[in-house]
Amino acid sequence: MSHEFNPFRLAGDPAGPGFQGAPVVETDRSAPALERVERMIASSEVFLFMKGVPDQPRCGFSANTVAVLESIGVPYATFDVLSDEAIRDAAKRRAGWPTFPQLWVRGELVGGNDIVVEMLHAGELEPLLRGRAS
Repeated sequence: MSHEFNPFRLAGDPAGPGFQGAPVVETDRSAPALERVERMIASSEVFLFMKGVPDQPRCGFSANTVAVLESIGVPYATFDVLSDEAIRDAAKRRAGWPTFPQLWVRGELVGGNDIVVEMLHAGELEPLLRGRAS
């Protein structure tokens, strides 16, 4: 699939003062949900499917993952899976991962909050997010 067409735009400024994360808003909802998920993942080097948005997470695990990403300071895009049930189901199928948040880096699933925290403590997360070998 060509990645030249990006059917998303950032929803205004980043999520709020100090936030690196920016929710995406789909500009084309006509494609099947799984294709939309693929396009979202490809739209940003670091992508987070979460419950809520960075400045208003709607679950503790999403809030914690956002806090970890913010502590590292890399830009990332997000999508609120509570806003679209079809995307929520398709993201679960695409990842083979039943829960949220889901962190994707350069098109590969990293995992959920527990894995993100483990990688942070092991010193592996920041090099991955910044595209450097650990």
